[in-house]
Amino acid sequence: MHRGTFQVLIVLGVVLSLTSCQTGLPANCPPACLGAALYKRNLTGMNFEGANLRNASLTEAQLAGANLSNADLSGADLAQANLAGADLRGARLIWANLTGANLSNARLDLADLSGANLTQAILTRMDLTQVKLTAASLTQTILIGCNLQGADLRGINLGGADLRGANLSWAYMKGANLASVNARDPGSNLRGALLIGTILSGSNLTGVNLRGAVLERANLSGVSFRNVNLIGSSFAYANLSNADLRSALLDGADLQHTNLVNANLLGASLKGAHLQSSDLRQSRLLEKEGNQVVSANLLGAQYDDDTQWPKGFAPPDTMTAVAVSQSIK
Repeated sequence: MHRGTFQVLIVLGVVLSLTSCQTGLPANCPPACLGAALYKRNLTGMNFEGANLRNASLTEAQLAGANLSNADLSGADLAQANLAGADLRGARLIWANLTGANLSNARLDLADLSGANLTQAILTRMDLTQVKLTAASLTQTILIGCNLQGADLRGINLGGADLRGANLSWAYMKGANLASVNARDPGSNLRGALLIGTILSGSNLTGVNLRGAVLERANLSGVSFRNVNLIGSSFAYANLSNADLRSALLDGADLQHTNLVNANLLGASLKGAHLQSSDLRQSRLLEKEGNQVVSANLLGAQYDDDTQWPKGFAPPDTMTAVAVSQSIK
């Protein structure tokens, strides 16, 4: 075969290959992909930088490693899509449907996910500090080890989300919902999470697992922790005034310098908890309900001279050694 003919065939093969890869794509897509029907399409590694993909149908599409930076995916359907390793920096995903989508190792710097549905999506160990999540739904979303430090999560729905080891320090989460999706399921899993200085006032944390979580200096005023597992958690210098802690598990918890004024601790377990310098004035620790007496379990709880108790309440005989020696002096 003539060398020139052979080279032509090679070029033709490459062109045909590229064409077949994009079979079914609308004319001029990318970048003009408005409302494009790309259901289950294999778009792995494709370049959609700055493309208009508004309202596009990308359900179950393969977009692993794709370049979607600065693309407009507002209202797009990306349910069950594979976006692992995709570049979504600066992308607009406003009100997009990302239910069950895989976003592992995707880059989301400055992406706008306002109002997006991320139910059951996978975002393990991602940096979301520069992502806009206003009014987004993160129900049962996998956010293990994610960095959400300082994020604005006001009123966000995180019901049943997996946030183990996540960093939510100084995040603004006023009015957020972290309770279970339904009565049969557990609430969000925040075991070992960092919530230092986090604002959670008015949030719903019923059924949440906060075992070993760090909530130092957090604002938890009026929050419901009823029946919540808080064993070994740290609340030092936190504001738990007016909080509902009925039947909560606080064994071994660090509540030093904590504001517990008017908190409801009836039925709560505080065995071995640290209450040095905490303020428990007007809190509910012992009450008669009908023919029964309901009280907090303070077995082995530690406190000192600076601990303030409700008027007339007799604290347990477990003052710390330091406090005892100071009182002797």
